[in-house]
Amino acid sequence: MKPKTAIIVGALWLARICALLLFLFWGAFFLEHLQEWFLRQDGRLPPPSVWMGQLLHLAMLVGLGLLIFRPAWGAALTVIATVLFFSGIGYKGFPYIALLNLPPVVFALIYTAMGKPNKRMQATGVPPVPDP
Repeated sequence: MKPKTAIIVGALWLARICALLLFLFWGAFFLEHLQEWFLRQDGRLPPPSVWMGQLLHLAMLVGLGLLIFRPAWGAALTVIATVLFFSGIGYKGFPYIALLNLPPVVFALIYTAMGKPNKRMQATGVPPVPDP
């Protein structure tokens, strides 16, 4: 394997691992909030803003999970859902949005640099590396 190819493959796997860890981290918050709002002892349903927040949180998780297998779709969904989720809950901080969008941005940059995906790349998730 050429050094350039090894770096690209390593970056893709690092982004996948990061996406998986973020999925597990935010998935724990999702389950906690799901239990807190939807499995209440008094049986009341949460307000519409909570439903919207949970749906956007779920979309964020789906994007992170999809990022591992279908990087282009996962990147787009993660970035859109993350921005909408944090905007929707009124969070105006930078670190969480940047941290969550790191894996999709890495994927997007690598895939853009490699050009249009071919069948091998779609099947394996590893872009072909042109000879220098």
